Amino acid sequence: EIQEVYRLQGVTINDKHIEVIVRQMLQKTEVNDPGNTEFLKGEQVDRIDFEDANTAVEAAGGKPATGQPVLLGIT
Repeated sequence: EIQEVYRLQGVTINDKHIEVIVRQMLQKTEVNDPGNTEFLKGEQVDRIDFEDANTAVEAAGGKPATGQPVLLGIT
C-alpha cells in the first residue's frame, strides 16, 4: 500500500528501501516485565539488545523479559 501511494505520484521506490525504513521504525521495544534482566519496566531498548538479554537469561535458567514493539516516527 505504501508503494501504491508513491506510484500514484509518479515515484518508484524499491521494496528494499521500504523494508529499511520499517525496520528503523520498529527498532525499539518497550519493556513490560523485566523478568531477570537488568531492564526497567517502561524502558525502551533496542530490539536486538532485548533479544540478546533474553537469550542470556534463558540460558542461565532465568525468567526472560516481556515487551512490545514501539513504533517510532521518522524524520
